[in-house]
Amino acid sequence: MHFDIVHAADPRFYGGSSSAVRVEIQSAQQFGLSTALLPFLGVSDIRSRRFEERLLDVLERQEVPWLTGEEAVECDILFAHNPLAFAHMPTRPLRLRSKVVLLSVQHPPFDGAGNAQYNIDVVKRNLERMFGAPVIFAPVGPKVRNQFEDIIADRPELLRHDLFNLIDLDEWPIRTAQPPRERAVIGRHSRRDLLKWPDTEAESRAAYPDLGNVQVKVMGGVPDQVVPLIGSNWNILPYSSSGVSQFLNRLDFYVFFHSRRWVEAFGIGIAEAMASGLVTILDPSFRDLFEDGAVYCRPEETTNVLERFLASPEAFSAQSAAARALVEKKFSTSRYPERMRALYDELGLSSPPALATVGKAVDADAFSASSGRATVRSRPGRPQRSLMGRRRVLFVATNGIGLGHITRLMAIAERMSPDMEPVFLTMSAGSSIIEARGHPVDYIPSAPKIGVTDDSWNEVFAQELLAAVEAFAINSVVFDSNHPFPGLLKVLAARPDLNWVWIRRGMWASRHGLDPSMQHRFDMVIEPGEFAADEDHGITAQLRAGVIGVSPILLVDNDDRLSRAEAASALGVDPAGLIAVVQLGSERNFDVSRLRPAIIDGLLKHGVQIIDAVNPLAPKREDHIGGTVQKAIYPIARYFNAVDLMITTAGYNSFHESIYGGIPAIFVPNEAPEMDEQAIRAAYAQSSGLGLCLRAVDVERAHETIELALSDDFLTQYHMRAARIVFANGAREAALAIEELAFSVRTDRALGGSIARV
Repeated sequence: MHFDIVHAADPRFYGGSSSAVRVEIQSAQQFGLSTALLPFLGVSDIRSRRFEERLLDVLERQEVPWLTGEEAVECDILFAHNPLAFAHMPTRPLRLRSKVVLLSVQHPPFDGAGNAQYNIDVVKRNLERMFGAPVIFAPVGPKVRNQFEDIIADRPELLRHDLFNLIDLDEWPIRTAQPPRERAVIGRHSRRDLLKWPDTEAESRAAYPDLGNVQVKVMGGVPDQVVPLIGSNWNILPYSSSGVSQFLNRLDFYVFFHSRRWVEAFGIGIAEAMASGLVTILDPSFRDLFEDGAVYCRPEETTNVLERFLASPEAFSAQSAAARALVEKKFSTSRYPERMRALYDELGLSSPPALATVGKAVDADAFSASSGRATVRSRPGRPQRSLMGRRRVLFVATNGIGLGHITRLMAIAERMSPDMEPVFLTMSAGSSIIEARGHPVDYIPSAPKIGVTDDSWNEVFAQELLAAVEAFAINSVVFDSNHPFPGLLKVLAARPDLNWVWIRRGMWASRHGLDPSMQHRFDMVIEPGEFAADEDHGITAQLRAGVIGVSPILLVDNDDRLSRAEAASALGVDPAGLIAVVQLGSERNFDVSRLRPAIIDGLLKHGVQIIDAVNPLAPKREDHIGGTVQKAIYPIARYFNAVDLMITTAGYNSFHESIYGGIPAIFVPNEAPEMDEQAIRAAYAQSSGLGLCLRAVDVERAHETIELALSDDFLTQYHMRAARIVFANGAREAALAIEELAFSVRTDRALGGSIARV
């Protein structure tokens, strides 16, 4: 298969790198060039990041194929973005072959003090050996080119012209406000990096003056060292990739000065501000790149520049127009066909037919049909991840007190794209539930179940896990448990060539211990969202660096519920009456034998129909209470349209199903020492007006709590508050994060350490 262009990049980079890849892919698609992405995970210290949001949106919306490097693919040009992604060789060979590799140098080789940022020779050798093609370095601006020109010995071959980042002007509507006259709004957006700010206090105060007629807006936050310099006229906003254009449109001037120790390779934020028609004030070192599109001065001259433009609306309008015109002339995506034709010519390659239609967008589908070149389209309704076939992922769940571990894993597995093939290995007796939902599963009884020691069980489990990994040709292992146990860690050490993911929920009790270094043994740690997260003070709350947080993970989406009539019929109750479900868990480690009858008695007194839900892992109870329907139900959330009140534990799944499912609930926390902080969840729901808390020791309060839960006042307040809750199922986010890992080339770990040791 042949592509015109393949982009090799680490999609987790934010800022200019991700914008460059995104706009290049958009432009290739717009002008009929076939293109694909070869994602690299090249920097270990950004492991907690997902693919950049806007780039991922383009990949999915335009159905851009994700390559793995294992496909027999050829391309004209392999665009390698940012040298930092290629500082190490990949953990497996790449079959992709390109006529030439063009390294887009989006990070300068040296900082402002002359310190090397990466080894130029190593990056060049790595790319040559990865793709078997000559490598040409393409500076993205004159600052980068000048650094390479100063290299005397062993200078790499440079592209003759700078390969500027491109700007899609449609993304940056020009400001419509009148020129400012007496008051100015100045601002900037960048990472919270100290090097992105002036070196001295005097420079910072001069560049962003604390004046009565000047308001300063900053997006992206400020470093701690800059905080004491903030004036009373500052407004600090968090960074939002989807809100930059709105932010810029609230400014009059864009003012950007940075440390002399920093070298801005291009300055995508500057170009975006200019595209928005802002009068842009920069250090003179940017003049070669942005020419007359910006105004240049030293930090101490900023106030004079502001006053000059405030005194002359005509000058402001002229400079605003010049900024937009400069971006259109040098950086606009409309230049893409012309630029690519010149690039093909310089590289000695035959131009694709689409480039003959310079400046005119073409129908990519029609082009691919007539030319025979690859523009891969997936079937409607889902993005195509890869051309290589499915990746097998092994979901490993421990034997919890309930069904939380396997439920979270099934929620993730069932939201993966068809490119992923889930297989389950569990110590939970709930393996039959996994099988009933259509997943291949193998069951390994836990040590207590078969009466063996932990040491011997872990030894056998390691052998079983390793056998499963090899038999199914597993690519990634996803593990849901509080503590990784020795048998799993033994296989993790033996098979570092796999991708290892730990699903680790929060709300640990303070008495629970965790080795902080444990999470660094995994390639990815995902923490499911917690509604009561503000009250989570356990050890995991202090270990979120390097962890990917997602929204709460649930198995059943609200759209997947049965209708009230269907659900009531399945439950064996009358849909016209009030229906309550009592579901107090497996009761394997916590005694609710006194509370259960008190709850049921209180409900019967109010004429409520009661489903006495039997945990699927528990035997049918002999203490069946008359007037109730005893039934094993899984998953209960599928029947929520026929449920008016839940009386349930405050375990992760039960709690979040009720909260986000819009079901009034009485939460009975399981307060066994080994459990998570269920009492905090229950108390948090009560304080939020989204539930009531009833502890097992408070049997005498059961009737009172039920009466409150059924009262008009409580239900009115509940429904008002519940209507304000916005829910996105984190299972989708987790599934996609795992896919991003599974389909990426790994250059972020030691090559020797990634070899399997069986």
